[in-house]
Amino acid sequence: MLIKQEHSLIYAVLIACASWACSPTSVPDYVLISGTVTQSNSSYLTIKGDYFSTDIDRNSNGTFSDTLRVARGFYTFYCGSEKAQIFLDKGYVLHLSANQSQFNNTLFFSGKGTGTKVNNYLANKSRFENTLTSDQILYSYNETDFERQVKGWSDQVLKLLQVSEIVDIDFVSQEKRNITYTYLTHISHYEKYHQHATQDYNYTVSADFEKPLEQLDMSNEQDFENLSSYRNLLKSYIGSRIERGQTTATFESIKANTTQLIKTELILELVRKINIGQKNVEQIYQGILNLSPDSTTLAGLNDKMNKIRKLNQGMPSPPFAYKDITNQIISLTDLRGKYIYMDIWATWCHPCLKEIPALKTLQERYNDTLIEFVSLSIDANKDFSKWQDMVKNKELKGIQLFADQSWNSIFLKDYIIETIPRFILIDPNGNIINAHAPRPSNPETRSILDGLLHKS
Repeated sequence: MLIKQEHSLIYAVLIACASWACSPTSVPDYVLISGTVTQSNSSYLTIKGDYFSTDIDRNSNGTFSDTLRVARGFYTFYCGSEKAQIFLDKGYVLHLSANQSQFNNTLFFSGKGTGTKVNNYLANKSRFENTLTSDQILYSYNETDFERQVKGWSDQVLKLLQVSEIVDIDFVSQEKRNITYTYLTHISHYEKYHQHATQDYNYTVSADFEKPLEQLDMSNEQDFENLSSYRNLLKSYIGSRIERGQTTATFESIKANTTQLIKTELILELVRKINIGQKNVEQIYQGILNLSPDSTTLAGLNDKMNKIRKLNQGMPSPPFAYKDITNQIISLTDLRGKYIYMDIWATWCHPCLKEIPALKTLQERYNDTLIEFVSLSIDANKDFSKWQDMVKNKELKGIQLFADQSWNSIFLKDYIIETIPRFILIDPNGNIINAHAPRPSNPETRSILDGLLHKS
């Protein structure tokens, strides 16, 4: 009787295990995330990925919890104005704590498991990166010091990864590539960023500086989909070569060395970035056509090119008529008879503000000449008084105008202005001299303006 009861008990346990799927190798198909964020006014938290977004209620005492069904990969955790990169995978059980007033310094994950170690590594990596030299200083270094600095940073992050004792081999391998891609992106950026940081616009890198980029694999679909660092690297690498005039070779490389998925995404990026400021814009257009974009992308490209061709030298400038600081409307027609050097800027744009001293120098040099300096702010309407205050406090000279619809203003659309600062040069008849003129800090600007006055 006892034996029969024991058999019945064993059978019941086996049935229960089968029902509950109690296997030592089974992994839940979800992520459990909970925690506490203190000193925050936000009533909810947000987690976003490439194809995922969810809001999580934050209780009055700062606590939160949720169950997420997400694909393995990197996500961004938002709390108010603060954010952090996190990594999620099925089976992770994460408990997060942070103080929003010192978010980056206090972010910590507790508990057992790979997910905790992975995310504490990412938090430590972020804290380390916040101690690094600003880009403005970094890219002003000479090649030797710059390379030593970025290589040193890469080595430090690799050490952080090593001491984190992460057992997820795939994550560790992917993160090592991530670190390498970030390093290579710095190398790719260097020539252009160094020119702006030092205002030496004739600078070119030495022959061997970019050797690390020579073996770049342009066909890694997995990293292209999962790592923004790899996507950014490819875009930077291609963009820098096109900017240097290596257009034909670059498009041949895209055609021969990328997969269809990567090629399609790069086409979209090239269409997005094609602009009147590119000296070889027609060659770029032909290069994109040779990559056989789909019909929708092709239609967008042709529409953009039609706008670009209307901005060629000698074409009539799109008109403008905006309020100045005294609420008087000033139009392009009002300025006929003078050359116009126009600055498109905003009070929040640091690169714009950096150009102000050089712009003032130009204004003093060409005072009482046929050159009129016009600055058009694209600040939001709610910041009109902020703009007025900055104009007065910084004693900005020339004609100061305020665009009516910020980025959506017709003048910006007509000139395809997608980044600022942007400078435009118009002749006394209202025709375009240069729809993407050099910045005030560029010595070329003075030569151009001197040449115009010499002709007049």
